[in-house]
Amino acid sequence: MAGSKKPGETWKGHVSVAVKTEYNRKTYDAITFRIKRDGSDGVTREQIQAAADAAGQSVNQWIIDAVKEKL
Repeated sequence: MAGSKKPGETWKGHVSVAVKTEYNRKTYDAITFRIKRDGSDGVTREQIQAAADAAGQSVNQWIIDAVKEKL
């Protein structure tokens, strides 16, 4: 039927934000860590981003790899 949509879809056929949020909530654990903006704890956002770029990875994947290496 024209104009009908499937559950979780917007009228343009894209998955709704609510559906994406629910998927992410069920699929992933979120871990937040904080670094000081002034770098006084020994690392800056720019250093992390540069290391990830040099490795050809996203920051998320670079951090996961760093944690696995430390474990």
